Amino acid sequence: MDMNQLTKIALAFELSEQGTPCLHIAKQVSIGRATLYRWLDGIEHAGDLEIFLDKYLNAKKGTRRKRKVDGLLKLQIWNLRDKYDCCG
Repeated sequence: MDMNQLTKIALAFELSEQGTPCLHIAKQVSIGRATLYRWLDGIEHAGDLEIFLDKYLNAKKGTRRKRKVDGLLKLQIWNLRDKYDCCG
């Protein structure tokens, strides 16, 4: 049974509103308990399920950050370490 993440979040929230124990919700939705608690806490802080879902979707957008140190810079550092017999 494949479900979209947004569907899982909405279903988990509805089940928690009905008083279903978190362990049962996590098993039914096929997620970890920590993930469920994180979702429910996020919904509580957002104040509304729709606001949380919008924030959840926007958090998944964007490009990945570049590496902090360029590969060529690392190579230069390694060459300097070899040249000057430095341990780093």
